[in-house]
Amino acid sequence: MSDVGKPVIPEVLLPYESYTLDPKWQIRFTAMWCAALGLFVLLAIPHAFGLRSIRESAVGWLGIRLRGLYEEVPQEEKQENAAPRVWRGNALVTMGRVLGCVRLWSLPGIPLNVGQMLIVAGYAVFALVCIVKDVPLMTSPNRAGFIALAQLPPVFLFASKNSPLTALLLGPGVDYTKLNYIHRWAGRGLFLAAAVHATIWINNHIVFDLPILTQQKEGSGVGAFGALCVLVLTSVAPIRRYCYSLFLVVHYLTFPAFFITICYHTTYAPPWIFPPLAFYAFDLLLRIFKWRVVVARIEPRDGGMSLIHIPDALQGWRAGQHVQVRAMIGARAWESHPLSVCCAPPNVSCLRAPDGGRLGMLLAARACGDWSRSLYDFASTPEEEMDVVDAAAAKAHPCEALLPGREAHLILEGPYGGPTLRSADYETVLLFAGGSGATFTLAVLDELVGLLSSSSPDPVKTRRIEWHWAVRSFGAILWFAPYLQQIASRAHQCGNANVELRIKIFVTCLCDPEAIPPIRGCVVSEAKPSVSGVLRELLDPDLVSGEESLDVREVAAVTSDQDAEKGVSAYAYVQGRDGVAVFAAGPGRLIREAGNAVVRANLLGARGRRAGGVAFCAEEFIY
Repeated sequence: MSDVGKPVIPEVLLPYESYTLDPKWQIRFTAMWCAALGLFVLLAIPHAFGLRSIRESAVGWLGIRLRGLYEEVPQEEKQENAAPRVWRGNALVTMGRVLGCVRLWSLPGIPLNVGQMLIVAGYAVFALVCIVKDVPLMTSPNRAGFIALAQLPPVFLFASKNSPLTALLLGPGVDYTKLNYIHRWAGRGLFLAAAVHATIWINNHIVFDLPILTQQKEGSGVGAFGALCVLVLTSVAPIRRYCYSLFLVVHYLTFPAFFITICYHTTYAPPWIFPPLAFYAFDLLLRIFKWRVVVARIEPRDGGMSLIHIPDALQGWRAGQHVQVRAMIGARAWESHPLSVCCAPPNVSCLRAPDGGRLGMLLAARACGDWSRSLYDFASTPEEEMDVVDAAAAKAHPCEALLPGREAHLILEGPYGGPTLRSADYETVLLFAGGSGATFTLAVLDELVGLLSSSSPDPVKTRRIEWHWAVRSFGAILWFAPYLQQIASRAHQCGNANVELRIKIFVTCLCDPEAIPPIRGCVVSEAKPSVSGVLRELLDPDLVSGEESLDVREVAAVTSDQDAEKGVSAYAYVQGRDGVAVFAAGPGRLIREAGNAVVRANLLGARGRRAGGVAFCAEEFIY
């Protein structure tokens, strides 16, 4: 029978087929963010897949190497007859550094820089377009629910410590700590999409006087949205900072509840839950391979700093990386906290143990939270209060019992992170730290000076090193003074390499200047530090110290007699064209100030461009 003459219903009057059209928008959203991610991976190929980058990425793939499990690599001898180094300017590299620095600019009060804000804005636009495009949202809010499900894979991809993205694709130094902001904002996008879906459905049920909790689908949906609200509310910055244990426990207990309830709510959920579970399983598998049980000596230092010595750790990390530490003491043995490794591996490091042997791995934990304070209190416990196990260990090892502190069993997991720049590739290196951020820059300094004084197969271009540290009191200098002394002495020994090392410590509280130990080439000042002022002074040797709000009042020039004759605090240096690298570690305010200083030096300062560009590497510490 012919259809001629039958009425045709206009498309605008046809009901919206949600369960047919909305899954297609899930695929489109996934294709959008995967394409954007692929573009970034493509741009990262030169950094991630160079021979040296592959070698650096392979370090620590299976965790820390311990004495007895791996054969120790002998210490490399000092290079006596180093070949002369040649520095050649590269216009393309310089232009790339200059143009790429724009993304580092940040506005006051905003924790994200321009590059990060563009990524977050692009992600939000992807999600918003997929939610509102070609859909009657007020009568059919399923689209928002479908897009909420589609955001589960990126949320878990950027949350895992060992995701395929950070472990394989983006190269050394790009780890979960530098990408975690995407996890947070993707989680907020998921929550907003779920909130749109839930609130419109609830409103429609109220308008048409329909029950909300009596049906299995509606009840499970409300339960899933409630679990999501708990996850979001307990993830705000104050709770993460001051109640990290609560945040961690709630996260681990609530997300399985969310997965279960969302699967009861809709049969379209399981395909979007399997990828997050795969990312999580991959993360757990690599964590198991990276676990190490070690015996460490925890040494308390005045001012609330605990130094953790692990002599059996030989290799498996790079300078600037960090490890997750579980201390098997007291009731906090289940807590895991990140601590930066304060030294380079022993085959490169300048540092030595008190007995003259290799230092192994050195960690530092400042007593600023419940876990770190309990660690400090444990190490400070007098011998008469030691338990039976500690007393027996001291009797079995009387030489070690004479050392300060106490022994404890630790579980190390890692390493993770690290610098995104190789310091030895730059002619001038500025290391600027605030507070306990010195742990990161101390390791980078140790590695750089060690490479300069050893027969490293990789070329080392560095000729000038500046290590700056902003700290509250003079007593904090004692935390790392012995190690700074060793590094400064090693740098002085490689004078044939024409390398200059200056150490400057800014103290914001006048306490006890006489307590400062002598450190070669070190100047301690009561000052208000400015990264911008220090960087301008590096690029312009004619600039008088004191500009850019430095307000320097020198209270101690801690140098040896040889340094006084050499005039370490007033030497002039003509910057070449092999670039300047700025490494900043500390609180967010310092990181944003340093990033803005690098942008100004590249875009507004001709000297920065003529120097080969100023590159930037940041490690943010949350106190």
